[in-house]
Amino acid sequence: MKKIDLSTWERKRQYELFRSYTFPHFSLTVRLDITEFVEMAKAEKISRFNAVLFAVMKAANNIPEFRTRFHQEQIVEYDIVHPSYTVPIANDHFAFCDAEYSNDWATFDRNCRHSSEQARAQPELADNAAETQHWIYTSCTPWLDFSAATHPVANADDCIPRIAWGKITNDRDRWHLPVNLQVHHALMDGFHAGKFYEYLEKNLTGFKADNITS
Repeated sequence: MKKIDLSTWERKRQYELFRSYTFPHFSLTVRLDITEFVEMAKAEKISRFNAVLFAVMKAANNIPEFRTRFHQEQIVEYDIVHPSYTVPIANDHFAFCDAEYSNDWATFDRNCRHSSEQARAQPELADNAAETQHWIYTSCTPWLDFSAATHPVANADDCIPRIAWGKITNDRDRWHLPVNLQVHHALMDGFHAGKFYEYLEKNLTGFKADNITS
């Protein structure tokens, strides 16, 4: 983790502007063609959720702005960020689940399976607030083919990115996935969101069960 000096930071003007906003977050949803990924996942019999999550985290970790956070007036860039996601539990409720990211697919898949198993044993939702901000908040709503989404935030200074994806649908023999992104405008712009979707689509299209494209 490294500290960022605001006085010399290239985003100083954007940061100061959007830190003053009541609602400084922006949200985008893009529909990705994931036909090759769906066929691969079926052939390899891997968890599509874990695989999409891996591709998401690979893309996020490849962009410094997705690893940048602020707390009060201190700005830091983490070396690596990890997924915090939701898993279903009894009575149609959900629980929070934190997993350790690894850029090795087999290790990441194993970490997620272990963390998910522990989270599913929770009888009810528990607050997963932690001192560190090295997370990407993610969720999946496989019942909904959505075209937009917004996420709850604690306050205007909540700068942890939110990423959600929905139902995989088929249209004319092509499989598609809606992916939503909500981020803090003080830390990134549409350019960085565009890079995220570019990397994510590349990761999904080039996904291999023994590895993934960088």
